[in-house]
Amino acid sequence: MNYVLDISGHNGAVDFEKVKATGMEGVMLKCTEGDSYLAPKFLPNYEKALAAGLKVGAYHFMRADKLSEAAKEGSWFGQCCEGLNLELGLALDIEHEGVHWDSAGLSAVDGCNMVHRFAQNAAKYGREELFKEKKLWLYASKDYFSRFLCESELEAYPKWLANPDKLNFERPVAMVQYSWNGQVEGVEKPVDLNVLLDKSERFDMSLLKDAPLSFKVKEAAESALLYRITGSIGGQAVELNIYKK
Repeated sequence: MNYVLDISGHNGAVDFEKVKATGMEGVMLKCTEGDSYLAPKFLPNYEKALAAGLKVGAYHFMRADKLSEAAKEGSWFGQCCEGLNLELGLALDIEHEGVHWDSAGLSAVDGCNMVHRFAQNAAKYGREELFKEKKLWLYASKDYFSRFLCESELEAYPKWLANPDKLNFERPVAMVQYSWNGQVEGVEKPVDLNVLLDKSERFDMSLLKDAPLSFKVKEAAESALLYRITGSIGGQAVELNIYKK
């Protein structure tokens, strides 16, 4: 399985070289929130993660419960990600703590329209695929996917499911967040762990029952020596060792 971290300011200091050495595939970094907040660590973390050889993605924490607000937030996210190398893509984080769609009385149709408007505006900043090809990640819990993000028009968007309880989920997903308390060498505080699938599909959550909760830096395995050739060149002793990679 390909493992991915999602990182925000709550995780403290991060040594991305060590994170890469644990075998992590990449990181999703918190970029923006609402219509004006840019995470202070986003750009420094983005540069360090890329330099470490990790794949990088960015996510936006949504606060909107009106279409006009969703449009502003999409524009803000798009501006802040413009021109960046985000191989893992861009994600919209929709959760109760941010949007309060229950108390706002929103319906599934409203939720669908909010996603479309957000994606449409974020796409204006050099990322047409977010809306045109429905490439924007949607992050939410099973509850929110069942009640607010269930319109058929949203099926094309890749789903990033928050599911630390590993509950059954009947719809295709492309990434699953299976723990909120991972221990990863190089990350100061507990961190969210995700498994990234090769494609969007219905996934058997029971396969995550034994997924690792702790990742350590992997020690380089000693290569097996296949041949050793010794001799001399110009009176200087030389030795050539050939190893199996």
